[in-house]
Amino acid sequence: MSTETTKRGGFGGKLAAILAAAGSAIGLGNIWRFPYITSENGGGAFIIIYLGCILLLGLPLLIAEFAVGHNSKCNPIDAFAKIRKGWGWLGAMGLISVFLIMGYYFVISGWTINYTIASATDSIGGDYGGFFTTFTTDIWKPLIFTVAFILLNHFIIIGGVQGGIEKASKIMMPLLFAILVVLAVYSLWLPEGREALGNVFTPDFSKVTGKTFLDAMGQAFFTLSVGMGAMLIYGSYFKEGTKIAGTAISVVTLDTLVAIIAAVIIFSAGVENESGMQLAFVAMPKVFAAMPLGNVWSMLFFLLLGLAALSSTISMHEAVTSYFVEKRGMTRTMGATIVTLGAILLASAASLSLGAWNEYRVAGMNLFALLDNFTAIVMLPLLGILTSVFVGWIWKRSDAKAELTAQGGVDKATYPVIYFLLRYVCPVLVSTVFVFGIIDFIKSL
Repeated sequence: MSTETTKRGGFGGKLAAILAAAGSAIGLGNIWRFPYITSENGGGAFIIIYLGCILLLGLPLLIAEFAVGHNSKCNPIDAFAKIRKGWGWLGAMGLISVFLIMGYYFVISGWTINYTIASATDSIGGDYGGFFTTFTTDIWKPLIFTVAFILLNHFIIIGGVQGGIEKASKIMMPLLFAILVVLAVYSLWLPEGREALGNVFTPDFSKVTGKTFLDAMGQAFFTLSVGMGAMLIYGSYFKEGTKIAGTAISVVTLDTLVAIIAAVIIFSAGVENESGMQLAFVAMPKVFAAMPLGNVWSMLFFLLLGLAALSSTISMHEAVTSYFVEKRGMTRTMGATIVTLGAILLASAASLSLGAWNEYRVAGMNLFALLDNFTAIVMLPLLGILTSVFVGWIWKRSDAKAELTAQGGVDKATYPVIYFLLRYVCPVLVSTVFVFGIIDFIKSL
């Protein structure tokens, strides 16, 4: 085995760990999903419920995943197996899930490069929906940008934990926050922006239904990238003495802050009733076009989207790469290359399924939609349930307590609360999201 495989990297300090983990959590969903569901579910009323779900669901699960990684100092498969023999399959499920997510996530990420360039050159034109459809259904253009985005991840990953991931995070995250602040300040400078601020924080409980709580639980769970091994592998790179609970709280705070600021920006643009890809790639360019220096604001917005996507995808890529490096004894370069080539193949197929291969469907879905729905509705909730059960019921209680208290930074008074949430509350809440997600999916067929 080479020297490269025997030396395990790690983050240089607490700030690096927070920036990298926050980058993994902050993704496309913060910028286009959170604003939409906030508007749909009563603005400030939804935010109040969401914050409660973050405390009851998101934070405990994030702490749990950090704890497993920090304790084992291993890739996801070996991490679970080291703590309890025979449980490596749980880590394997996470790696399968994250690889499938990369299949469609890289495609959307590639679009942000195209839109950043098109905004900078003012070449989107006036037919925003037509530009989006023509581009995404084209054979070669989306593939070129998707591959370019994957290769960007590749070169960051082969740089190592400190030389690649940490260095990139220290550049990307401040830049992401700077762009976010610039867009938010400009939004609030507009009369519509100041009105939007009121819309974001004013509770409208008349819009609160049972679905509001499900949406809040779902967003709290999905936004933190738990259940796919990304946070686990980052936790394994924490230095000894890194306080897991404090790091998790910092990540949750930054993730929530980005989502709320994004909501202000989207609300001020008056497009909060759009959702998903239509909001980001059709509605927002149309709004920016009507503003002074619209191409500049549009370019900044898509650069923001691209940075949010990149900070998430490098953690996904690293989770799978760590398996080949540590479990298969490969060099980092070789392991990363295998993951990159696999991602290119899967993402290329997902991209083509939106156009040339759109006729090939499973349960009425093309490959792009299938990857999205299967991972979001089935894999991630199931992994969230199993992770909370593992920490709450399978991991030897004294060992879990030692990790979370003496080493993890959870004081002995708070530990029983965290343990109770992981043991009882999290499995129930995530199971609820899982069951209703399956029901909604079946109804949509």
